[in-house]
Amino acid sequence: MNETVFQPKKNLGGIPANRVMVPLILILVILHVIIIGLIVNISSRSSELSDTMRRSSLYIEDATSLLAGSSLMSESSANFVLLPVTANGELNFSPLAAYAGELAVDRRGNQVMEKFQHYDVSQEAKETLAVAADAANQMMDTQLHAIALVTSVYPLPDVQPVNTIPIPALPAEEESWPAEQKLSTAESLILSSEYGQNKQAVSVNVNACVGMIKEEMGRQAAENGQRVSSLHATLRVVTGAIILLQIVIFTGLYRLLIRPLGSSVRLITEDRPLDEGKGLREMRLLAFAYNGLLRRRDALEGILRSAASTDALTNLRNRYGYEQYVLDMSEGPVGVILFDVNFLKRTNDTEGHAAGDRLLKSSADCISVCFGNQERNNCFRFGGDEFVAVVKGVSAAELDQMIQRFREDQRGRGISVSWGSACTDAIENTTIKALMDLADKELYQCKETMHAKDATYASTHNLA
Repeated sequence: MNETVFQPKKNLGGIPANRVMVPLILILVILHVIIIGLIVNISSRSSELSDTMRRSSLYIEDATSLLAGSSLMSESSANFVLLPVTANGELNFSPLAAYAGELAVDRRGNQVMEKFQHYDVSQEAKETLAVAADAANQMMDTQLHAIALVTSVYPLPDVQPVNTIPIPALPAEEESWPAEQKLSTAESLILSSEYGQNKQAVSVNVNACVGMIKEEMGRQAAENGQRVSSLHATLRVVTGAIILLQIVIFTGLYRLLIRPLGSSVRLITEDRPLDEGKGLREMRLLAFAYNGLLRRRDALEGILRSAASTDALTNLRNRYGYEQYVLDMSEGPVGVILFDVNFLKRTNDTEGHAAGDRLLKSSADCISVCFGNQERNNCFRFGGDEFVAVVKGVSAAELDQMIQRFREDQRGRGISVSWGSACTDAIENTTIKALMDLADKELYQCKETMHAKDATYASTHNLA
């Protein structure tokens, strides 16, 4: 029976879960790995893009600082050289203070070029800036020379920050010049065409260098930006594929697993067999196995119900069966007959329990033949030597005829059974218990009478 229930059908069909889930899980894992790779790559490229923009700003700031510093030094030195004394005859050293302040800033020609040697810019940009730096250096040399000529005429006070200016010593020849010649020479240095050309060279080459840096950094930023955009597009495609795949997985699981499972749960709660033709193969095998168990359970329940309500020796229904039977009684005439098998103990003691069992079986058969209905489910063994029959739809006269037949049949079988009966034309006017009490009283009287009458019979059969 177990083999019949649990052996899978060859035509169950369905797709195995591992054949569906394993490839889908592998695809999801691969797609998630791709997404992680894309995110890492996007983060790296974005960092590179930010770094490019940061370096571009730094390079341009340092390059333009050369131009700003050169312009400030040129303007402040010119203000002092061209007007060393104010209208009230005081020394005009305020421009020199600005000049000294600019000298302290780390953006002069050589200083800027030293930084650019470590910057990631083209050699062309570096060479262009170097030309500007040389021009700025030449301008500073001219400025310091002119300041030296003027300060030889108008000595500077020893105050901060003008005393930090590295004023060069004049040659002996220039030192011997008269004041007017020194001042005129200083002015000519600041206003010379060579000085103007150097000033223009600084501006032109710094702007050219800045243009190169912007172009280079812009190109790098554009490349990184394009890569980031491509990676973002790929990420969107992969994310869309994952979402679509998850929708497919959920739809498939709903159709092949969740919906059949919900249907199975509903059918199980309703104690009905499951559908063996829906869902994954495992669901179908589960349904097949459950249906087999359900059939076995129903069969076992039938056996248990029968065993619970049937006396194994006599095959009559037992007291539990009696209780179930009388619950269904609602109206109409009913007759109740109680029986007690006589001489059972003496038969067991003298002839053995096998003989006693035969006596009980013969008595049970006599009772069911005489009082049983068509299904013979109205005769019961209460236990030991006690029996009862409940006859529906019978009148008192009909019950007496049944009892007369019973008396004749038990004599024919060679058995002795006492009885007591009670009958009502309408069960709704009394109760089964009341009828049982009346029948029990008559049984007691009958047993007393039959023991007296059957003394000879008992002696003959070695029962008394």
